Amino acid sequence: MKNIQGRSQLNYSLNWSRNVKVKPKILFPKNITQLKKIISKKKFITAGNQRSFGDNAINSSLIISMKNFNKVISFNKKKGIIEIQSGTILKDILSLITKESWFIPVTPGTKYVSIGGMIANNVHGKNTFKNQIKYHVKEIKLLTTNKKFITCSQNKNKKIFETTIGGFGLTGFILSAKIKLKKINSIYIKQEIKEFENYNEFFNLSKKSNKYEYNVFWIDDFKLNKIKGLCYFGNHIKDNSLTKKKISFKEKEIGLLSFLILRIFTQNYYLIKIINFFFRKLKKIFYTETSDLVNFFYPQDHFLNWNKIYGKNGFFQVQFLIKKKNFIHILNRISHFFIKEKVFSTFTIIKQFNEKGKYLNFYGQGFSVSMDIPINFKFLKIKFFFNELFKEFKVKINFSKDFICDKKFLEKNTEYIKFKKNLSLFNHKKKFNSLFSKRLNL
Repeated sequence: MKNIQGRSQLNYSLNWSRNVKVKPKILFPKNITQLKKIISKKKFITAGNQRSFGDNAINSSLIISMKNFNKVISFNKKKGIIEIQSGTILKDILSLITKESWFIPVTPGTKYVSIGGMIANNVHGKNTFKNQIKYHVKEIKLLTTNKKFITCSQNKNKKIFETTIGGFGLTGFILSAKIKLKKINSIYIKQEIKEFENYNEFFNLSKKSNKYEYNVFWIDDFKLNKIKGLCYFGNHIKDNSLTKKKISFKEKEIGLLSFLILRIFTQNYYLIKIINFFFRKLKKIFYTETSDLVNFFYPQDHFLNWNKIYGKNGFFQVQFLIKKKNFIHILNRISHFFIKEKVFSTFTIIKQFNEKGKYLNFYGQGFSVSMDIPINFKFLKIKFFFNELFKEFKVKINFSKDFICDKKFLEKNTEYIKFKKNLSLFNHKKKFNSLFSKRLNL
């Protein structure tokens, strides 16, 4: 293991939610030779930029960071096909491709994820149609546990290709990937923001989403049979006169005073309702018809350390898919529990889904609901509630963000069984091993 940088972390929270504290050794290999040496050692998991909400990119023993694999291998500016190493950060890709009037077709809510992380979690975004990165990955290069190189795609080594996209980094080292980009005329989005104050208004707005390339619902508050929030619609502007303008990628740390104020609000059931109410009203009043790509897709990135406002215990994000027929009923169940236990979500997002998929990918038809919930002494009660709710309604869970799912929920799931069988073909002796894979017995 010579020439491989390593360090030990004490009580270091390795996931973005800050809800897991472990003491692993972290290695930063610089080349393929060093990766091959690692394979001969004990079990490990790979990590990109440590932006995972859950525990799928961490373990307590050995983590292999792919940060040194951060090169652009090729970029065909005419065809819009880019090949990049897996440790490359999305922000760096965007700064390159937007200058040439290209954009990433599906992007998560932060530009600080690695390309390998995007593929391993099959990320989704605000897209109304084809809302998974898998549709745009043309080819993946892997280094497997038997030290073999595999180039895979929909036409070549299809099984490992489909298992790797949304495979949580368990099939091998993702070395690089080819991605088909989206041509854009401008760095600007024409957006509409609509306010809704009940379920009828919410459903009416959802029916209009097919007219837009992107849509997302931010929820201010929901109670028994009541829901309030804002709907964001967006399309790429066709006017190429704005193309030459530059996107600002500058972000800043949250100031100390703002940090302390926000921490107070995120820990209080009543105060978070106040701040959400004023945010909804002010956002509706002061919104602009145009927004650049950064502000539209990555608003939370403006504050690099926003995850720290939840304090030492952190938070967890739960995301699940509800069929339309069960939508109001399930939200009422959650609302009743929240009111009873004085539990709350600081940030609730709803998206429409109509996606096909397999294995443990996040897909299906209905409404996706994500919630950021602060961790406190009620955590076990909250965990039990959601697990029982998921079992009762057989909802689809976004495992790329999961932190609370009980493996019993999956024991009879046919796609879970298929996925586990595939992993046994590629992940020999379970070399690639995370807290997530242990928790779900993968």
